[in-house]
Amino acid sequence: FSLETQTSIGYGFRSVTESCPLAVMAVILQCIVGCIIDAFIIGAVMAKMAKPKKRNDTLVFSDTAVVALRDGKLCMMWRVGNLRKSHLVEAHVRAHVLKPRVTPEGEFLPLDNEDINVGFDTGTDRIFLVSPVTIVHEINSESPFFDMDRRSLEVDAELEVVVILEGMVEATAMTTQCRSSYLASEILWGRRFEPVLFERKNCYQVDYTFFHQTYEIPSTPMCSAKELAKQKFIQSSRSSFC
Repeated sequence: FSLETQTSIGYGFRSVTESCPLAVMAVILQCIVGCIIDAFIIGAVMAKMAKPKKRNDTLVFSDTAVVALRDGKLCMMWRVGNLRKSHLVEAHVRAHVLKPRVTPEGEFLPLDNEDINVGFDTGTDRIFLVSPVTIVHEINSESPFFDMDRRSLEVDAELEVVVILEGMVEATAMTTQCRSSYLASEILWGRRFEPVLFERKNCYQVDYTFFHQTYEIPSTPMCSAKELAKQKFIQSSRSSFC
């Protein structure tokens, strides 16, 4: 009776009549339960098909990070891109540095986690991912890279920068997270990313063949950001004195 009611295949020679109110109530209850079961099954199938894990495959990070001057400041940069036409809602980025550390008390921390600023104070950590975006970390006095020059970065085999991209899938409003990381050997000093966005007549075109490519900037200082800031301070002091 339950199967015949839910699938609407008919009762054959049997039928529910007004003379049996209990059977009528059973049919109504079975129809409601059947609708609920169908809704759960359809929802489960749709959620499986639109799994955020599949969305992660269309979010890409550059193979390397770079260190170069931007707006007169030494910065670490990497690139993120979205291969789908659908948007990633409320997309934002975070980054952490993982490195062993010994505390002043002598405690050894094998994976000390330190957050690095990618624009949280100014809101630039929230990105509109319609085209590849270059994420910028300014190497200032609060940065863990402030004392590092090119040579010290290249020989630091224990350093790893973990980068995270989070957002909501436009179709399902489910949160997705994509992660990548860069070892010290994958952070290229004195290089910059090739352009990927080109203007074609009345529209813009993204060429992902240049997404991972970089080119050398010979004018990039090889010293640390701390030493660079000190040199600028000395030059400004001399100018003021003169």
